[in-house]
Amino acid sequence: MTTSIVCKTLSTSILISLLPIDLTQTRFAQSWSEISIMSVAAFPLSPKEALVESYQGQSLHEVPMPAAVIDVAKVKANCRAMLDAVEAHGVKFRAHVKTHKTSEITKLQVGEDCKDVRLVGSTLIEIEQLVPLLLEYKQRTAKINVLYGMPLGPSQVRRFASIARGLGEGSVAAMIDHPQQLETLKEFKDLAGFPACIFIKTDCGYHRAGLGPSSAEMQELVEQVSRAELEGMLLLLGFYSHNSLSYGGSSPDDAMDALKKEIDVCREASQHFKPDRPSPLLVSVGASPTVLSLQNILPSNSSSSNSANALIDSLELTKSNLELEVHAGVYPIFDMQQVAASSRQLTSDPHDTIAASVLTEVCSIYPKRTERSEALVSAGALALAREPCKDYSGWGVVSPWNMPTAYSISKQDRIIVARISQEHGILAFEEQNAVKQLPLQYGQKLRLWPNHACITLAMFGWYLVVDSSSDAPDKIIDVWVRWRGW
Repeated sequence: MTTSIVCKTLSTSILISLLPIDLTQTRFAQSWSEISIMSVAAFPLSPKEALVESYQGQSLHEVPMPAAVIDVAKVKANCRAMLDAVEAHGVKFRAHVKTHKTSEITKLQVGEDCKDVRLVGSTLIEIEQLVPLLLEYKQRTAKINVLYGMPLGPSQVRRFASIARGLGEGSVAAMIDHPQQLETLKEFKDLAGFPACIFIKTDCGYHRAGLGPSSAEMQELVEQVSRAELEGMLLLLGFYSHNSLSYGGSSPDDAMDALKKEIDVCREASQHFKPDRPSPLLVSVGASPTVLSLQNILPSNSSSSNSANALIDSLELTKSNLELEVHAGVYPIFDMQQVAASSRQLTSDPHDTIAASVLTEVCSIYPKRTERSEALVSAGALALAREPCKDYSGWGVVSPWNMPTAYSISKQDRIIVARISQEHGILAFEEQNAVKQLPLQYGQKLRLWPNHACITLAMFGWYLVVDSSSDAPDKIIDVWVRWRGW
């Protein structure tokens, strides 16, 4: 009996993974049939319909834990604020999908009626799973382009070219930062039937990937790319940078300074490219703290700091002869790292923008086991991850949900996940000298704010969706299945 149930569930998952759209009825069948689905089949998704049937209508207080919870009201508000900001500044936007890995949030990131859909994924499986959604937008006459956010390796070129064949010329972009990668792009053209669009990855100081803008290596690569473009082997879109150093900032000025640096670095790199072009080169920059900082220089938030004025000048200078594009990923979800970065001038509590939480329960309480009161919850490293946050020395923060009204999330009063092992989390007051008892009870349900949503959400196969703006904020209204694999 058990074996048959497992097999049935697995076959359902594989079927859903293999058929993200109905190939027997859709006009996109020919395009999708061009795309290899072996990699998708190797990472079958959990069956959405069965999960919805199991969870929809239940309260968060009733479901097994730990579980990942997404507040759709907060996701919508975060996405709307981002789209409003980039529209107000007249810049393009490329949404990163690596944090959530779902079609549902991708739609909210770009907007239902978007006519210029620009996306970036960190894995090819993300891009393969995005194909049905991209074809929907393309059918609605939208321009589409999805960037593979890793320098293209030889082992990935066949899958990448297969995706490109299905989506059409100009629909995908690769990233390069070394001359030998040009050989891979030749193979891509042979397989896809047309050249790849590319970005040159530019290093603005983080040293994860990319080349320094004024380095001899950058100049040599630009020269080789220029020749390859003239030979029809590729199409250069522009220069791409990601300033992860911005996560270490602590103020709006820090975030605006980091964004200005990214823009200036890519603009400097673009000076190496000399040929005349029918369209301007792209400068694609951003991380969630830096792109969110654009909200600080909206007319409604008019900051007059030196950092704000310098950023405005850099934006205008760049747009005079280049096309500016910003990209970000974690902003729809937000997390404790983003709160700590303090990249926006907000009048409300920044914790109110956190859309993701880990649902857990108190499994034991230890009032006097150590010098301070502790409790055990069923969420450890495999539910929260071991991502530190510069703001405090814990692995998650207990949110006010289902806590006594007197509970405060101020640093001197809040409860944190002070220690973790694989499946266990130990709660304690952040203030190590606190002598008061934890206001917790055995069996109490809690929602923990994660340090880094990208890593935390990777621990789960699906998200329980609630809507805090509704009359029943704890009621599960949907289940979103997360893509998995590489």
